[in-house]
Amino acid sequence: MGIISGQELIDIAILTMAMGYIFSGFIRKPQDELSSYFGHDSWAEFKYAAMIATPAVLLHEFGHKFVGLFYGFDSILHISIIGLGIGVLLKYVKSPIIFFVPAFVVSTLAVADPAKFAILALAGPATNFGLYWLSEGILLSKKWPKYNHAWIVSKKINMILMAINMIPFGMFDGAKILSGNSTLYFGSLLIGGFLVYKNEQKWRNYALKF
Repeated sequence: MGIISGQELIDIAILTMAMGYIFSGFIRKPQDELSSYFGHDSWAEFKYAAMIATPAVLLHEFGHKFVGLFYGFDSILHISIIGLGIGVLLKYVKSPIIFFVPAFVVSTLAVADPAKFAILALAGPATNFGLYWLSEGILLSKKWPKYNHAWIVSKKINMILMAINMIPFGMFDGAKILSGNSTLYFGSLLIGGFLVYKNEQKWRNYALKF
C-alpha cells in the first residue's frame, strides 16, 4: 500500500474544490486597474482561495498522518462530508462567519498509546505553526512582493487554525494532547503562544512596509 491511497487522493481533490468555493468570498485576489475594468472573475477567486486555504488544512492533516505512519499506526486521511457540507451551506447563505471541520485523520491503534497519540495530535497544530513562520519568512525576505497578499493571508489562516486546534476540550487536538501528555500540552501552548504573540506585536511595524 502506498503512503497515500487512491481514495485519499479523491478526498484531497474534493477538499480542494470545497475549500476554494467556501473561501472564495473571504479571500479575494488583489486586482489591478485592468482586471477591475473587466469585472468580477469567479474562477480566478476560486483558484486563489483554494491555493491559499487548502494547504493550511491539508498539511495540518498530513502532519497527523505522517507522524502516525512514523509510529506504525494506521493513519488514514478522510474528508468530513458533514463538515464540508456545513461550510458550503454557510457560504451559500452568505454567513459572515465560517466554522466547520473539513477533514480528519483516523489512527485507531494510536489510542492505545496516549503518549504517542499526544505527539500525533500535536503534529497538526505544529505544522500550522511551521507554515505561519514560513509565510512570515517569505514576506520579510521581500523576494516575491507580487505574492505578499497571499502570504499575509496564509500567515493569518495558519495562526487561526493553530489556535483553534489547541483548544483543550471536545474533539480538538488540544484535548488529545492534554489527555496524553499535559506537560507537552502546556509547554507547547506557552512557548508557541508566546512566540506568536510577540511576533504579532512586531508585525504591526512590519506590515507598514508591505
